[in-house]
Parts: sequence; structure tokens; C-alpha cells
Amino acid sequence: MEKIVTREGDVTEVLIVEEIIDLEVYAKQGKKAPHAKGYRIRIDREYKEVHVPEMTGRQILALVGKTPEKYLLSQKLHGGQVVPVGADQIVDFRHHIIERFQTLALDPTEGGGDASRLRVG
Repeated sequence: MEKIVTREGDVTEVLIVEEIIDLEVYAKQGKKAPHAKGYRIRIDREYKEVHVPEMTGRQILALVGKTPEKYLLSQKLHGGQVVPVGADQIVDFRHHIIERFQTLALDPTEGGGDASRLRVG
């Protein structure tokens, strides 16, 4: 528990459950993330730590060096539901039980090389 003293000398207690919340760990337990100083989120295979409770889809993609012009972002919720996230859509990490984020290249050849060069047989 953290105490905040106002200018008038009043003391307000603010409950901070944990310093950093790992969304994936909470989601696998079926729990929504509580208020925290930061959140650890997984985007594809990368883990990122952020210190805000909500971000736009564009900001989440930027964490892994991607843009909404080239990638589709979606959030995987507890139970397996996958929900697309728009570039300017705000994602509140505490609102849904978000397990992780995943990206999909809008151009299927992005990052995967030239599919026509694959050998068959």
C-alpha cells in the first residue's frame, strides 16, 4: 500500500496490488489485471513492459517495430477468443482478460520471404 499526502496535509492511501502485472499469467488464472504500476504484455513472442494501463493498437504495434499499415493486431482473450484491434482503438489492460497480442502481416510475403521459391516434394 502506498500513501499519498496532499497539499492540505491529508493522507490518501492508494492500493497498488503489484509493481508489474504479467497479463498472460493473470489471464491463465482467469483473472482480470488489477491496478498496477506497470504491465508486462506479450506481442507474438516478445515480452514488453509498459507503465500505462491502456494503449492504442498503433502504440502496441510500435513496441515491436510494426505499423498498422503493414500489420493487423489482435488480442487473444482468456478462453481462446481472438479479437481484432484497430489502430486507434484503445485497449485497457484491466478491462478484459487479455492473454496476449498477435500480429499478422497484411502482405503475406512480409518477413516470410518469397513463397514462390519454396520447393515442393
